[in-house]
Amino acid sequence: MILSLGLFLAGLAFLFLGSEIVTRQMGPVARRLGINELVVTVLGVSVLSSLPELMVSGFAAARGQSDVSIGNVVGSNFVTLTFVTAVCALIRPMDTSLQIKDRESSWMILSTALVLVLGHDGILGRVDGALLILFYLPYIGSVVSGALREAKSGAGAGQAAAADGPPLAPRLALMAAGLAAIILGADWAVSGGGRLGAAAGIPPFALGVVLFAFGTSLPELSIAVSATLKGKSEVSIGEVYASNTFTMMVVLGICALIRPLAVSEAITGFALPFLVLAGVVIQVFITTGMKLKRWEALVLLGFYGFFVFANFTDVLGWTRALP
Repeated sequence: MILSLGLFLAGLAFLFLGSEIVTRQMGPVARRLGINELVVTVLGVSVLSSLPELMVSGFAAARGQSDVSIGNVVGSNFVTLTFVTAVCALIRPMDTSLQIKDRESSWMILSTALVLVLGHDGILGRVDGALLILFYLPYIGSVVSGALREAKSGAGAGQAAAADGPPLAPRLALMAAGLAAIILGADWAVSGGGRLGAAAGIPPFALGVVLFAFGTSLPELSIAVSATLKGKSEVSIGEVYASNTFTMMVVLGICALIRPLAVSEAITGFALPFLVLAGVVIQVFITTGMKLKRWEALVLLGFYGFFVFANFTDVLGWTRALP
């Protein structure tokens, strides 16, 4: 118990240390590249911060544990979308932009709906996995094309900014070190938390869907909270949306390519539709005034609380099928 607690706390420390390093370097790197900080978040941080989900779900898929593989992705995305976003908005109401509302939010909802449609027959096969990954490419294309348009319109300013400050290589090295600390910290936190949960007698199902999914979401939580504290709410919500899109399309796609995944009724009948609903509710919130307010954050916490409650009880009649 003491060793597990120490591992869990050390993991949390690494997570926050790593997120602090990443968020400190994100702005200077973006400016030296002459692109928007949001683009760096979408193409870099959001992808690398999803590596814990990829590792956990990938190993589960290889072992034939389909519910664990899919459940970890869906549970982690729900934690990130509701709990992480709500915590950031409670710290500071989150201003957003048309780019996030029209692109990142829409693609996130689309990715979840696509998995729901593909998995409605009870299986995510290798063809489904390939389709998920292929559907992610237009999203990357839209991010890159937007960055190119932005760089072209402000080319002079970008070049001037790139000439100032420390060289790019050391900053990239620091970002890589920060991300490595985030990934290592997530691994330690999940391992220690899992042992603590088992020692406390928490059922494996609840442990997997709630604690385990929460553990793999810790990098996103750390980065988003740290960015929010620095007044970078656009980075916070952009990282949440981009990370969820990558996890749902690429991580699940890779898992399905490794081994076809059986999709339970609990996933298609409750978890995925509820995740889509949460995404739509947030879309409505940020559309009104281009800001996520504190009372709206409390609504999102209510969504998360109900999700946890449903996965700890049989009130919906589906929870036995979840990991």
